[in-house]
Amino acid sequence: MSTAEMKARLKKYQWPMYVVVILAYILSPFSRGAPAIMGPELIRDMSLDAAQFGLLGLSFFWTYALSNAPAGAAIDKIGPRRGLMISLLLTGIGSLAFSIAEAFWVVIVGRMLVSMATAGIFICGIKIMSSWFTVKQFPQLNGIFLGMGAVGSVLATGPLQFMMNSLGWRTSFAAIAAVCVVIAVLAFLIVRSKPADVGLPTPDELAGEAPPAKPAAEKTDWWTEMKPIITQKEFWFVTLFFLGVTSSGQVIASLWGGVLLSNVYGFDKMTVADIMTVMAVGMVLGSVVSGSACKKFGMPAVMLGGTIAFLSAWVYMVVNLRSLSVFELKTVYFLIGFCQMYAVVGAFAAIRQLVPAEKVGTAVGLSNACAWLFGAGLFNQIWGLIIGNISKGATPFPVAAFEVSMWVQAAALSCSVMCAIYLTRRVKG
Repeated sequence: MSTAEMKARLKKYQWPMYVVVILAYILSPFSRGAPAIMGPELIRDMSLDAAQFGLLGLSFFWTYALSNAPAGAAIDKIGPRRGLMISLLLTGIGSLAFSIAEAFWVVIVGRMLVSMATAGIFICGIKIMSSWFTVKQFPQLNGIFLGMGAVGSVLATGPLQFMMNSLGWRTSFAAIAAVCVVIAVLAFLIVRSKPADVGLPTPDELAGEAPPAKPAAEKTDWWTEMKPIITQKEFWFVTLFFLGVTSSGQVIASLWGGVLLSNVYGFDKMTVADIMTVMAVGMVLGSVVSGSACKKFGMPAVMLGGTIAFLSAWVYMVVNLRSLSVFELKTVYFLIGFCQMYAVVGAFAAIRQLVPAEKVGTAVGLSNACAWLFGAGLFNQIWGLIIGNISKGATPFPVAAFEVSMWVQAAALSCSVMCAIYLTRRVKG
């Protein structure tokens, strides 16, 4: 088979698989954001108190964080095709359990299953793109992948509310379980783990951009496989970068953003939903734009520029928190969503540059686990402790409580800026 024929055959496999992993990944941000819209109905129907509802969110985030590293290692072993099918089926089982739950513990188990599975879906998507596209193609395609995934955050706002108004939250999640099964069948029919499975060389080899071939590695123990990743300084700087950026975006997008708007400004639900939707749209656009920017300016420049803009918008918001108009809030929330994903796409592309394709799942899983465990999960709790301590249990929460929390978060973002500056000198564009 000639090179031209192999390239043509590669494209026939690449793009259908790319569509399937995007469809699968949309489920992750959707599942994460759904409780923010369905919370009142869930609390009413399940007779939950505030502590139980808080535990529902905590169980999802910490399970997601702790699942990333083992999921990445497992997917590197079994391959992303099987990993994606298993993850989608588990998402379906968890959504179904959630939809039929009568006891609170079943709700928790269902959410934990979905959380574990969506961690696997994300890593499988990264792994499939790493295997089926060149290193040069990866940043832009990864940006589109994350951007289309962020559409799930948009679907988890108004569209989910419309669906629940029509079907109820239980039937809605049963329908989502069915969608998971359909996508799992598509993955079985269309996805393949790597080009070698269909007799093709790697995309980098076909493009004449592959590094010199290395002898086949013998099976090794866990430490030997992980050592090249965890002993690499640049990897940990990327992870620390993730921690500050992800925690800053998610404290607003996943938990405290709506509470801040309703407590500080007294907005009604529709106004809060409008502003949160603007943020979700920003996340979509930031992801898509970042992929092209990485190609043009280089990954480190995207990480640095995105984080400086993020920090600037953040500081503007906290300094003027007591007097922002709806237009200003929509602008700042849009920038928070846009800059978070713009910077994150650059960081994922940097990891792809730092580790070989066969280790991308492990590296992304480990880095993502740290970012969500010590970033989004921990900082959401830090905000809760600060706000609870300052408010002394009084509601609505005082503006000062949010101001202190946001200054703490600004320090985390400043750390990400420092990491990005370091990486501009250490990672190739």
